[in-house]
Amino acid sequence: MPAAIAGSRPVERLNATAIRTTASERYALACLATVFAVAGVFIVNPHSIAHFVYYFFLWSAFIAFFHPEDTKRFAFAFLVNSAFVAVFFVVQTSVYPDSYGTTSPLGSWTDDSHFFSLLADEIPANLLVRDQYFEYSDTFTTLIRILTPLPIVHPLDAIFFQSGTAALLATFSRRLALQTTADRHLADVVFAFVVVCPFLMMNGGLILIRDTFAAALLAYTLSSLLDGRYLLAFGAVLLQLAVRPGTGLILVPVILIVFLGDIQSFVRRHPVWAPVALIGIPLGLASLGATFWEEFVSLAPDLFADVLLRGATIALQGREIFEDLAAVENVNRIFLAIQDLPLLIKVVLNACYMFLYPFLSPRILFDSEYFDLRTLAMNLVIPVYAIWLNAWFIAGAIGRSHVASRQRNIVAAFAIGLILIGTYSLQTRHKTILYPLYYIVVAIGLCRSSPAERRVGYWCSAMLTLLQIVFAFR
Repeated sequence: MPAAIAGSRPVERLNATAIRTTASERYALACLATVFAVAGVFIVNPHSIAHFVYYFFLWSAFIAFFHPEDTKRFAFAFLVNSAFVAVFFVVQTSVYPDSYGTTSPLGSWTDDSHFFSLLADEIPANLLVRDQYFEYSDTFTTLIRILTPLPIVHPLDAIFFQSGTAALLATFSRRLALQTTADRHLADVVFAFVVVCPFLMMNGGLILIRDTFAAALLAYTLSSLLDGRYLLAFGAVLLQLAVRPGTGLILVPVILIVFLGDIQSFVRRHPVWAPVALIGIPLGLASLGATFWEEFVSLAPDLFADVLLRGATIALQGREIFEDLAAVENVNRIFLAIQDLPLLIKVVLNACYMFLYPFLSPRILFDSEYFDLRTLAMNLVIPVYAIWLNAWFIAGAIGRSHVASRQRNIVAAFAIGLILIGTYSLQTRHKTILYPLYYIVVAIGLCRSSPAERRVGYWCSAMLTLLQIVFAFR
């Protein structure tokens, strides 16, 4: 047990959180998930069974080569996610055949139909895509295309790549929890939460968008650094920056905060490197920004002028997103009202807004012209589920017990990440990238916090939920 953990005071365990399954039970669950996945594929598009098998073996080969000890757990997470994929696509194609399983009857509510159009060898009839889609390119779809020798002619052909990213996220979030807490029970709780997480499913676990992939790369980076596998960690960071430069740059300070104690220890042992780091890190970040985001250098003066000096809404890409949000004022009125406040208050409230999203909005379900699983999940299922998750997170964040070797750093990194997303990104689904950190704190609050700390979490979460209800029905 790490020294930092060994000295912590005993904490009452919550026996009700025990997740105990035998090998035969896990095998039975995996078989059941496989049956669901295969049945769903044959209902929606039988030819996609080849892609399901191919992506399973492709991802499993990567794990077996670099992390053989996690092969069974990864395969289990892949198959469970594939079963959820099958259910999602069966429902979507049944209700809206022209969507071919994408996230709306028009096939263009999120970016999944667009990413599919960049991948596809042939686009199905009636599927709505962006105008002039063939003029676009994206590193994410280019990566999938390079790794996929099979023809892609249906959205289901590509989606099982996402099952691999979801399984990678679950496996290495668990590994990260185990590395920082030395508690297998707590790590298994993290694994269970990540495998069955509606928010992750609706933001890249079941849908062809990049958020869950970005979260998986963060978990993989942190875990590889703790394992001392620096080359793998460096490769994951580069892939993160290539696939989505904006959130990749947000995650750089998050990673540095998690390892702040290690950096301080290194500087104390090697003081000659301190000035090199003070100069090299900013230059390195500027170089990465210039390399992976051409507009960063030219727009950097606007960032300082708009955000730091005048306290305006946002610079860089955020200004365009803010305009999109302002166009739907009735839906985003709380967020828009926050933007008129002084800068320091706005930064904090934006982070709180990102933390609480998605909000309880049952009215949208009844007022909407269309039924969509994502609408149901984002406006009802996830907000209700989050009442307990947020309560346990608060309990873990305020807990006096030192359960994880980097517990305070993880909480601080999560908070800074929310501030950066709320100030710079403005896209609420980008909070997905922080979920590896979120669920570690949630598991600590659930499994290792004191009853008094959990009560505080429940009261805080209940009051926040009540506030949402007031706004939802006003």
